[in-house]
Amino acid sequence: MSGVLLAAGVLFLIALGQALMLARWRERIQGAVREGAKGVEGTVHVTVLVPVRNGADTLVPLLQDLYAQRYPKELLEVLVVDDHSTDASASMVTQMARRWPQLKLLQLAVGEEGKKAAISAGVQRAMGELIILTDADARCSVERVERIVAHWMMHRPGLLLVPVRTTDGEGVLGLMQAEEQWALQAATAGSALDGTPLLANGANLAFSRDAFQRVGGYRGDRRASGDDVFLLASMLRAGIPVGYLLDPEAAVYVRPESSWAAWWTQRLRWAGKMRDARTGASWPAAAVVVGLPWLLLVVTWRATSLQVGQQLVYTGSLLLAAWWLWIAPNIALVNAQKAVHGEPTRVFRTLVGLLLFSVYAPLVALSSLIWRPQWKGRRV
Repeated sequence: MSGVLLAAGVLFLIALGQALMLARWRERIQGAVREGAKGVEGTVHVTVLVPVRNGADTLVPLLQDLYAQRYPKELLEVLVVDDHSTDASASMVTQMARRWPQLKLLQLAVGEEGKKAAISAGVQRAMGELIILTDADARCSVERVERIVAHWMMHRPGLLLVPVRTTDGEGVLGLMQAEEQWALQAATAGSALDGTPLLANGANLAFSRDAFQRVGGYRGDRRASGDDVFLLASMLRAGIPVGYLLDPEAAVYVRPESSWAAWWTQRLRWAGKMRDARTGASWPAAAVVVGLPWLLLVVTWRATSLQVGQQLVYTGSLLLAAWWLWIAPNIALVNAQKAVHGEPTRVFRTLVGLLLFSVYAPLVALSSLIWRPQWKGRRV
């Protein structure tokens, strides 16, 4: 047996293992029960926590969405935590709070900075038993809080992961970000519903104040970003239940990055926080996702040098099967997530997104080992 044939066999087995895992995640997504808010009376005090730093361009539309929530206003507090903004973010909140008593502003003290410090300060100040975290550049439906509360009351997870959608952008950059977000959300939903959550997105998650305090919040964590995956890792280490709400009405919408430079910086930041968080099986999963297509490409290229014969037939068959096992389950998983949200399942578009991700993901992963980008004006 040649080395190329052996390598093809090993990659086939890896691709088969990944395919079986993705098929199980897809089944979890398709079989998930999406409870609405029917019959659930508002009895839980909720704080929607919005950390903001220089978010004047996006903050008001989000606050308007939160004001319109179909949840009893006397039970819903919206707490905006200002992380030393140099724009009009704080004054905007102050002006809106004059006609909205449940809207409150908290400004970080001198010496406190960063999103994690803002979340920690907000939790300490919050009146709510349930904390819903929202990025300042997100939008949401009027049923979001109601749906999250209904699910939380029924299952009582310490941490609840909720969908995030990226609105369509323009050109290749927009396609890449939209399809990447669908894939990340599919992996988040599938793994969490399967009982092994790997990812989280701080733009939309909820947690009980008690659970946050039990894990110590972000005590001792000096990283500027990664509030979501580090909190997920802390919850998992403490044995606190983590749930997932697969409900389009509970999702938030975020805009894609508008420039290649901003997109690249964001990917470097994401890669850095995933590398440091190490939630469960995230490292092996990430290694397979990033490395498998490139290994398949190398071994396929080596196989072209084989002479015609049984060894070429065996090697070629294994490689064709491995390529299919890599492509088809990924597309099926992403399309299952899209179907839940009522989106058309465009196979070619998803395939293009998958191929593009396979090209830039290794570059991002390697670059993040060297470069530490700035985020919100601070080094990550």
